[in-house]
Amino acid sequence: MGFSTSGSVAILFVGLLVCLSTVYPVMETANERVTEASEARDDRVLDQANTAVNVTDVGYNASTDTLVVNVTNTGSTTLSVDGTDLLLDGGYVTGATTRVEGDPGRTIWVPGEQLQFELTGVTAGPARVKLVTENGIAETEVL
Repeated sequence: MGFSTSGSVAILFVGLLVCLSTVYPVMETANERVTEASEARDDRVLDQANTAVNVTDVGYNASTDTLVVNVTNTGSTTLSVDGTDLLLDGGYVTGATTRVEGDPGRTIWVPGEQLQFELTGVTAGPARVKLVTENGIAETEVL
């Protein structure tokens, strides 16, 4: 008793179908992930292109050891206050009080609005102030 040619072809065909039914969902999931990653990258690039800030004023009061930095959102992207970082002379600043248009409770910073950082306990005025947004856009003011 031997196998017939048509029987061998049928077995190979069934095996191929089983293999494809396993591989197709994996390939479809991988393709979806690549597509989602590409869309997320495009969104980040668009946000970067639409983000612009301007350090409008830096004031240091030696009698109270207080530094005030005012920055205006001049782009068209809404920014997060928590995602905006301040550096003084290359050092990361923590503990600054922030206000958007005078309101300390605001967590977003829309285009055209001013964000203010107030830092107490600064013993000397900085030589350089740098602001970095959540999108990686930075503005530096040399004093």
